[in-house]
Amino acid sequence: MPYDAIKELSTMVKGKILYQVPLSRYTALHVGGIADSMIYPANLTELQKIISFCRTEKVPYFILGRGSNLVIRDGGIRGIVIKLSQSFKKIKIVKEFGNHARLFVEAGVSLRRLFTYSESRGLSGVEFTSGIPGSLGGALAMNAGAQGREMKDITETLTLLTPRAALREKKRSALHFDYRRLHLPKGTVIVNASIRLKKHSTSTLLTREKSTPWRRQMQPLNLPSAGSVFKNPPGKSAGQLVEQAGLKGLLAGKAQISEKHGNFIVNRGGATARDVLSLMKIMQSRVYQETGIRLEKEVHVVGENE
Repeated sequence: MPYDAIKELSTMVKGKILYQVPLSRYTALHVGGIADSMIYPANLTELQKIISFCRTEKVPYFILGRGSNLVIRDGGIRGIVIKLSQSFKKIKIVKEFGNHARLFVEAGVSLRRLFTYSESRGLSGVEFTSGIPGSLGGALAMNAGAQGREMKDITETLTLLTPRAALREKKRSALHFDYRRLHLPKGTVIVNASIRLKKHSTSTLLTREKSTPWRRQMQPLNLPSAGSVFKNPPGKSAGQLVEQAGLKGLLAGKAQISEKHGNFIVNRGGATARDVLSLMKIMQSRVYQETGIRLEKEVHVVGENE
């Protein structure tokens, strides 16, 4: 990407701009090549300027949350990586009605903070996110879920920034959520959301207390990973299918199919995206050979090959 274009953009925004950024530092799996540049917009106006600039100058851009369900190839990402984590962090209760409350939450808010915020105010509905190391924007984009609950279940409206830098508010009824996906036009940015929660009960508190220990017991949280690699096929568990294929513990370079959970790939230190993608291909191929089931990726794979 021409750096004179980024230099021109730097005069238009006050947010931090980094160059030649190792993306392995920004993903939960700790793999990924170099980004040409990374920008932290200072506010919504700057974000609109960046998106408009990219459209006019034909500069590609990628919105990076906390990188918790992401594999970035070893060739990195060309153009601009946009991070909302420094400025898009507002969260507040905007309305209480009956046994419910409506929250305004910006895309850069971590799920951990949203969980803590709701807990401290006696609200329930986000307990299924406990232990998911992502941001609200990323969780909405992939319709993150656990224990039979998904982000769509608590979403009322989304504020979106279109590839033409125009703001649009969409009600839940106008949004197309699918299993582990929210269908949006390419280049659309989730800016904030209105979510609806309930005042919690003692039984809900007990459910919350059990949630994180369950994750620790069932998932390999002691090593870097991108979470569940594949979607669960209808009526099946992807992890069990991988385990039944005898693949748990398989190594490719420094990446390994977790010995604890068959649907996790962990980084044992120094793994590359190539290692991870190699294991993913093996998992898909072996499960298909043995069951006829084609595993569909849950993790997002982006970036350039080496």
